Amino acid sequence: MKIGAVINNSSGTLSPEEAKNRLEIIKQSLKIRVAEGCLSVVEGSEVEKEVERLLSLKIDLLVIGGGDGTVSIGAKHVADTDIPMLVLALGTKNNFVRDAGIPKDPVSAIHLLDQMRIRKIDVGEVNGHIFVNNATLGLYSNIVREREDKTDKHGWSKWRAKIAAVIIVMRHLPLMRMTVESKEIRIKLFTPFLFVGNNEYENINNTDVNRPSLDKGRLWLCMSKSSRFWALFKMAWQLSFNSIKETDNLDIRLLTSVQVKPRKRNVTVAVDGENNIFKTPLRFRIRDKCLRIIVP
Repeated sequence: MKIGAVINNSSGTLSPEEAKNRLEIIKQSLKIRVAEGCLSVVEGSEVEKEVERLLSLKIDLLVIGGGDGTVSIGAKHVADTDIPMLVLALGTKNNFVRDAGIPKDPVSAIHLLDQMRIRKIDVGEVNGHIFVNNATLGLYSNIVREREDKTDKHGWSKWRAKIAAVIIVMRHLPLMRMTVESKEIRIKLFTPFLFVGNNEYENINNTDVNRPSLDKGRLWLCMSKSSRFWALFKMAWQLSFNSIKETDNLDIRLLTSVQVKPRKRNVTVAVDGENNIFKTPLRFRIRDKCLRIIVP
């Protein structure tokens, strides 16, 4: 079997020395498994180019190391193929690895190559762009961005960062008019956020396992029922500290596809934590069991 590996050297928040040591351990673990000339360590902007290069060399398995955005790039190129993907958790949050049950320790994950247990899972898609976790508009992605800025860049405690993030975002509430429609529903909204998950979420606050399954063939659509300030403030506060089941004012649906029509011609969508600008309407769909991953 011809194995290729791409490691995103700019993923995560380790110090330069820690990142260097981690990389050396990973390279040693991969050295005996990866084909000659098929181990690439690159910056984030070069990941896609290297994945394409390895696929042109006819590899049989792709090892991708990085955060969730890097995982999405790998998934984009091997979905709907016979090439399985092994994910190494090198990002800040590593939500996909957690939900898929893959070891967070990269070396432990590499040892899964000795077993080669393959699982087929779903991916989500918005306007042709794949996501392995979720795609979001508005309030929630803004809260996450503010919270991570306070914790990752300024070293604030999680509780202090959560409180500050809610207050900052609620001061500039990103209300959006949109129409959401599918075979099952047609809803007109004036809402601060819309969250579309690859399969059903139990939490969206980055604690424990967020999704019990990755292969049920459903998009998980989550929207606010109200645009009133205090209802939204309560919801934002609950989302920051509690599970979805403990949060009021949410409209939740399970669908195979949905079209979202904001009034704006172009909108920013956070896809697996990376902001992208898309032309509207936004067309979401689930791609059923199209991605093969290596699992314990």
